[in-house]
Order: sequence, then structure tokens, then C-alpha cells
Amino acid sequence: MSAAKMGVKVYLSTAGRPLDPQQATISVFDRGFLYGDSVYETLRTARGKCVEQVRHLARLRQSAAGIGLGIPFTDADIVEAIEQTLVAAQNDESSVRIVVTRGTSALTIDPRESTTPLLVVYVTPLKRHPPELYSGGLSVRIVDVRKTSHRSLDASLKTGNYLNNIQALRQAHHGDAQDAIMLNHEGAVAEGATSNVFIVAGGQLLTPSLKTGVLNGITRAVICELAESLGHPVHETTIWPKQLRAADEVFLTSSVRGAVPVTTIDGAPVNDGRVGPLTERLIEHYRRHIGDIDPV
Repeated sequence: MSAAKMGVKVYLSTAGRPLDPQQATISVFDRGFLYGDSVYETLRTARGKCVEQVRHLARLRQSAAGIGLGIPFTDADIVEAIEQTLVAAQNDESSVRIVVTRGTSALTIDPRESTTPLLVVYVTPLKRHPPELYSGGLSVRIVDVRKTSHRSLDASLKTGNYLNNIQALRQAHHGDAQDAIMLNHEGAVAEGATSNVFIVAGGQLLTPSLKTGVLNGITRAVICELAESLGHPVHETTIWPKQLRAADEVFLTSSVRGAVPVTTIDGAPVNDGRVGPLTERLIEHYRRHIGDIDPV
């Protein structure tokens, strides 16, 4: 089945409308393609509405400001582009990726050479992960590839520079694991390849603090709020690999997958190898919060 028939549409600011993927072309001199000189956000819909759209747009602007990229599009412009593309795609539920690149320039890394940023909105059918992912959990591996130091690139910025995450995931797959856990340069637990990390230990719910050098995930923030409402406040702290391996429960969070349990680390089971009770509660409460009533 072609991408066009599968509900894939792409909005380009240069065209001003949603296009079929084969029509959505950008210049080979675009700096997002050449250098990863871009910022982006990924979100999903639930009941056809974008989940936490306001927070995602705020973080998009924060990331852009952090790399000195002026976004000439208002939030209303971006929302209109998203809505047009969702309508054109006609999916029951969608994944949405918003990308703003610095635009085209000569073959130089000098950002002053580009003056016209490009907005791209990708809409694809939401990938429904199998129920076994949530009932049985993920296998992860603590990899050697370290999270980029905040001295090199501020971890709070969600940019197109993802090569170290790609390398981390490759290493995890080579070790027969489904996902990667990355450490920071001090050896503390940072985050998954595309997710934040939570553990339950000694009756407490813990997550790496932002000082560890992790992305301030949107779903991370929502899970913290939901956990607080359930009487389980989240403690932001430094977590070491030994603590991760010894935890009673471990789960990852991301905007598309929500909260996903981890039941195996480096080939060894987490606790008894089953999804923990608090993780189960948070998975269910998150789904209710976003209005996702369809089977996962």
C-alpha cells in the first residue's frame, strides 16, 4: 500500500499546504538535512485531538531560542498547519512531527548564511504497539554510548542532532535488547534512546533530575503530575546503574508510547520480571488522562 493511501501527509511552509510524501520535497541545501540544524517535536492524537499541544509548541520555541533559531511562524500558524494536515491524512489517530529548520544556505556551517526557516509537519498513522509491550515490558541494555554532555549541547533542547541516540539504540539491538539506557558523562542514568526513565525503589518513585542532563519530557511532566495526584510524588535525583538494576519497577515515558514498563535490564529481570503495580496504575491513568480509550 502506498504512503498516500496509508494516511501520510506532509505540510511544507514553502508550499503552504499538505502534500503527498512524494510531492513534499525540500532543497538538498537545507541545513536540517546538511547539519541537523533544526528543532522538532513529536506528539500524538487521542480522539483526533493533539495531546499536550500547548506544551509541545512551548518547548519547540524554547529549543529554537536555545540554538538562536528565530521561528517566523506564530503558534496559530503552526496549529493551522497541523490541523490542515490531520484533515488531509484522515487517520483515526495520528503521530505528528513538527520540524523547523534554519532553512537553506551555502555549504557552510555559519548560521548567518540562512535567513528563511522552513516549517514541516509530518502526519502519519499512529503506530499501535502490541498489548504485550505494556503487559510484558521491554528489554533494555545500559549502553556505552553516553548522552551528549550539556557542555556541548543543552539537554533541554530538542534538536535534529540525534546521532548519539541512534548509536545507542544500535548497540542495544546488537545486544539483543529492544531499547537503550544512556548514562551521562559522570556515569549516572540519563535517559532512554527516545524516552525518560523512572524507577520505583524503596517505595519511592524516582526519575533522573534535569541536572543529570536529560530532556524535560512532556510525558515525563504529565506522569509526575498524575503520580502526585495518586499520592506518589516523584523525587528527581541522581540514579546510578546499580540502583536501576536493583529497582522494584522501571518504566520509560515518551509522547507516542506513553508509559512503557521495563522488565529486563542487561539480560536480567527487573525484580520478579513482571510489570509492577505502580507502573500498571500509571499506564492506565495516563491513558485515561489523554482520552485514549482504544486498545493499546
